[in-house]
Amino acid sequence: MRVNCLVAMVLFIAAPLAIAADRPNIVIVVADDMGWRDTGYRGNTVVKTPALDDMAAKGVRFDYFYAAQQMCSPGRFAIMTGRTPFRTGLHHLGAMHPKEITIAQALKPAGYHTAQFGKWHLGGTNTSPAKMGFDKAIWTINFYDLGASLQVGDTQEKIALKGDTSVAAMGLALEWIREKAKTPEPFLAYVCFGSPHAPHKASDEFKALYKDLPEKMQNYWGEVSGVDAAVGNLRAELRKLGIADNTLVCFVSDNGGITPESQDPSGRGKGTIGARTQGLLEWPGRIKQPIRTDVTVAHMDIYPTLLEITGVKVPNQPPLDGISLVPLLDGKMTQRPKPLGFMLWNQQKKNAFAKIDFVADTQGVWIDGPYRMVVGGDGRKDGKSVEPKLFDIYADPAHKTDLAAKKPEVVKKMQAALDEWRKEVRASFDGRDYAAKP
Repeated sequence: MRVNCLVAMVLFIAAPLAIAADRPNIVIVVADDMGWRDTGYRGNTVVKTPALDDMAAKGVRFDYFYAAQQMCSPGRFAIMTGRTPFRTGLHHLGAMHPKEITIAQALKPAGYHTAQFGKWHLGGTNTSPAKMGFDKAIWTINFYDLGASLQVGDTQEKIALKGDTSVAAMGLALEWIREKAKTPEPFLAYVCFGSPHAPHKASDEFKALYKDLPEKMQNYWGEVSGVDAAVGNLRAELRKLGIADNTLVCFVSDNGGITPESQDPSGRGKGTIGARTQGLLEWPGRIKQPIRTDVTVAHMDIYPTLLEITGVKVPNQPPLDGISLVPLLDGKMTQRPKPLGFMLWNQQKKNAFAKIDFVADTQGVWIDGPYRMVVGGDGRKDGKSVEPKLFDIYADPAHKTDLAAKKPEVVKKMQAALDEWRKEVRASFDGRDYAAKP
């Protein structure tokens, strides 16, 4: 592995924490269905992503960043909570449990202003962003395209988006950031685009960048360039406001890519588990030299990382699947200290999800060190193969050579750990994690 250069919930704290002057502002930016190869810095010679390429060159580039699950809602849940989506019952699309704890709820008692913009996809009536810790929310349940409008909080008010939707949503976020930059308290902004989700309808401005390509690709790459332009606007505005050094910006996609051109080296993307996707982090005041790392990280790591950075402690914190990446940022982590687990249920049985056996009825992926083990299928949709397979993710990033027969002791150890983890996740789903919460 390489690491180049230098290299919790707070809902019920009795008294607000003192505002620490060095607590950073935080902006989490999430693209919709953007894949591992959809940037110039990944070697894509067609797409134009200058802002993301610059962010990768100056900040932290996660070459092995994994989506928590196979599609939109589960990935977003993991970002918000640091937990695998099966713990809240999110095996496909849907809502989180209202007693889950989001990063917004964790940071508000520590003095953070909080706001969410764009796609939410974690529920509406009981778990809208306004109910899950965000002071301000201009949002929609699902993806949004040209001509869309976003809902304001839990009201009936709508705000129409003009032009490219990623740029427009970021524009709303920047209005709020400019306002909060005038206050002494830090802020958390969660900005979620509707691009490049199908059907792809790029604005004329960004389609024109690809005028020599077929229209289908003009629209796809045009949406990706809109995402990039929005991130560029964010970075420029933070510098203009003089707060870039003390603002942590995290850019990810909610799952793997949807086109062959977008998928990771193993050919995985949306619809599969254990797929690599976009992952970048920038914090100029703390990360003064670029970091490119092969340490395996995932959506679930964002929440515990932010808790450690802000010093927030969460009473009755439910079990976390993610880890803090602060040691990696400090050049002290060269390998993930805790395995990464993924689950998928493709509704092959008629049983309701609540009745399935989390060990016997789910596909699983377990990544520990250099090894990736898949069980109950190859992590794709077929689910036909039941024999475990084992791959070296570094020596064989395309996952072509099955090492299971040569390393049975590794498979046995990883299988036992995966099964134990799936049993623990089942206990969470059955309500264990909510027993201590009001």
